Amino acid sequence: MRIPAKPAPIPILIALNAMLLFLVLLDNHLVIPRWLQVAGRLHPLILHFPIVLVVAYAIYLWFGPAVLADELLLATSFTAVITALAGVFLSRQGSYEGSAIQWHKWLGTVTSVILLALCLIKPGLYPRLPQKKWLAILPLATVIIAGHYGGDLSHGAGYVLAPLKSATVAPSLEEARVYDDLVFPIIDVRCLQCHNAGTSKGGLNMEDPREFAKGGRDGKPWDTTAEGLGLLLARIRLPAEDRKHMPPADKTQLTDLEQHILYAWIKDGAPFDKKVIDLEPTDTLRFYATRQFKAGGNDKFDFSAADEKKIAALNTNYRAITPLATGSPALAVDFYGAAFFQSKQLQELSPVKDQIVSLNLDKMPVVDDDLPYVAAFRNLRTLNLDFTRITGAGLVALTRLPHLESLSLSGTAVKAADLDRLATMSSLRKLYVWKTGVAPTALDGLRQRRKDLDLYAGFYGDTVRIRISPPRLETEARIIRDTGVSIRLRHFVPGTTIRYTLDGSDPDSGGKVYTGPFVLRDRSQFRAKAYKPGWLSSDPTNADFYTQKYPPDSIRLLLPVDSNYLKIRPVVLINADKGGFDYGSGKWLGFHKNGLSALLYYRKPVTITDVTFSSLVDIAAYIFPPASLEVWGGPDERHLKKLGSLTPAQPTATTPPYLTAYRVNFPPQKIRCLKVEAGQVPHLPDWHPGKGQPGWVFFDELLMN
Repeated sequence: MRIPAKPAPIPILIALNAMLLFLVLLDNHLVIPRWLQVAGRLHPLILHFPIVLVVAYAIYLWFGPAVLADELLLATSFTAVITALAGVFLSRQGSYEGSAIQWHKWLGTVTSVILLALCLIKPGLYPRLPQKKWLAILPLATVIIAGHYGGDLSHGAGYVLAPLKSATVAPSLEEARVYDDLVFPIIDVRCLQCHNAGTSKGGLNMEDPREFAKGGRDGKPWDTTAEGLGLLLARIRLPAEDRKHMPPADKTQLTDLEQHILYAWIKDGAPFDKKVIDLEPTDTLRFYATRQFKAGGNDKFDFSAADEKKIAALNTNYRAITPLATGSPALAVDFYGAAFFQSKQLQELSPVKDQIVSLNLDKMPVVDDDLPYVAAFRNLRTLNLDFTRITGAGLVALTRLPHLESLSLSGTAVKAADLDRLATMSSLRKLYVWKTGVAPTALDGLRQRRKDLDLYAGFYGDTVRIRISPPRLETEARIIRDTGVSIRLRHFVPGTTIRYTLDGSDPDSGGKVYTGPFVLRDRSQFRAKAYKPGWLSSDPTNADFYTQKYPPDSIRLLLPVDSNYLKIRPVVLINADKGGFDYGSGKWLGFHKNGLSALLYYRKPVTITDVTFSSLVDIAAYIFPPASLEVWGGPDERHLKKLGSLTPAQPTATTPPYLTAYRVNFPPQKIRCLKVEAGQVPHLPDWHPGKGQPGWVFFDELLMN
């Protein structure tokens, strides 16, 4: 019997697969010519053909007519071997290293060889042996696994299964670590795609801290003694078109803030095991961490957010309900005004009882009978009952709170025996009982039973003086309109005297004594301190208040903001809503490629004498004072004359971020149109890590008086 001749393409397939095996085995010795490098770069484009054909072949073999199975298999085999060869050529161009590239390369080769083996089976065998259909699963399985490793190479380790992973919960500020929580998230998103344990492009594995510190073939990633602090920052700062720029130009680039964090981390010695709270208060990384992480409360909440309409309805002048953090379903509830407190106000919180995790009842006339209502908030983590009327008899109700971590009972009538009831609460970690009359020795038993419980029983030294905490300014508004702003101060230690000044001077014995709320009607540099006999005076509470006597009716920008702020409307500059240190809060406009240039319009003429530019300075974040300020005015935008100008002083060294304002004064001028201009620093100074680059300028308010 004569054996049918194999089709002509089969010898070509055999030759191509033989070449593929040869190249893969001699992988480390390959030098790819330029014309084959071009062919290699077609790999991401053509790899979809064999994937689709392998799947189609398996489906066709199981459910389609057998007559065309061989032709489809032949096409699948050809596209697979060509794609695998292109992949080998590409792998020699990108400094790919590690297990991921090896697995991807060998699985692609195995897929091609399996398809060739299927082609060599005698034609017509499938109809007589249906069990051979199972062979089609082999290339289907290998191509799926190869695609998994290919996804890791292109998009980073674990790319395919990433959606199945639970979201990372942000730690509290107290628990946050400099590298793990501030630096590594940047590396994870921007670098691990190419520099992980499986890929190690350039010999650099940034996934493991020890391997990261060793560096790759080009050397260690940082050197705190070198200019520019070493290789990592140098590669980041190269022009985007430079071949060595990192991340590559086709990848998402680091933001300015991410660059600043990496710079500050390396400048601090690139610590891997330091906690944020161990940093100096003036450390740049600590400032960034303070913005990013909240103090306390690192729980992952398993409940949904409450209806915003319900929250709004429950907010009153004496009860504030606010989210624990932006985007969090957890709520914090604070009560004010003891004279207006009633027990039913706790019961009224029933619609949001599952979302309340923090409850502040400090100085409220709460009694033991109210504690069962508090116990209804089953997700409560923090409870403040300082200086309430509880006796301790009702504390047993709180043992029904399974998540309570912090309980404040200072200034109450609780007794040591009452506190023993709390020992059964395994979740409780902090207990404050100073000024309760409970002697420290009476707490020794509780300390022995609960060594994991931090007990704060107050300070009993007779000779050592400690510093009292600063007063709390409860006034949120910082811009004064016609009716003025009510200044409300508060301190939690009884017998404390608060003194304040309005001119920025130290509120020592010459300052005014705060006796109750008062109305502030003019711009002021407010400073307040707390004083109490036997204590050191507090640190100052500072707040700058500004006036806005003639708010414009509309505003139009003449130059664009930076692309990061395109979604923020220019009206934020005249809406009397001051921003804080978070320049991404939506209250700031940032200018980078150009400065601020805007026209402000009035429906009716007004007479003004000055314009104040409210600004932010954050040297480490490349945000500098404006290089120049100019104000123009007139009856309309076609007839403007220069009214005044100012050249703000520039910093000479890195300082902590601060809020400031620049006032341009001029003789009284009647106008209906204003033009304001603020130029950014065109080239950052030589002492700055971003020397030569343009600086940023940020504004949150323009104030006319």
